[in-house]
Amino acid sequence: MPDLLTHYVVSYLIASRLFKSRYALVLALVGLLPDVDALLRIHRWVTHSLVLTAVVATAIILPTLCLSCKYLSYVVTASVLYSLHLVMDLFTAPTPILWPLINKEYMLSLGVDGVISCEGVGVKPYAELVVRDVDFTPKPVIDGPMVSMTGLVLSVAVVTLILVEWLRGKFRV
Repeated sequence: MPDLLTHYVVSYLIASRLFKSRYALVLALVGLLPDVDALLRIHRWVTHSLVLTAVVATAIILPTLCLSCKYLSYVVTASVLYSLHLVMDLFTAPTPILWPLINKEYMLSLGVDGVISCEGVGVKPYAELVVRDVDFTPKPVIDGPMVSMTGLVLSVAVVTLILVEWLRGKFRV
């Protein structure tokens, strides 16, 4: 699975394009919410369903739209960040993304391998879809990365971007 740091940094990067940094820092926490199911030892549970996410998002967006459009951009962005977590997980392990409509978990593996040899250059794309039955039984242990090299590299890139933007605004480059 993408580690917690990767989920947070990607969510922050998106939120920071739309809102001030202090709001983006808080809003990016929504990108971590789907993994709250790990506390119940059922990782990739109903919190990883795009169907339920759409239902809950609609139930929150409609009243927000009727009551105060002022907060609509925050609610929509939070829904997108939550959904992005699910899509990112889809590429790393089976995820019940269509539950309860379909009682299956899906994982998508995509890539392009390259070969350079005496005969020339070759490119070999691949795609694999793993499908298995949903299993929502609690596990004795849930483990996974909290911080990975991907998360650290993304963090350095985002911090660099923030510093460049700050310097650019400070010195009008």
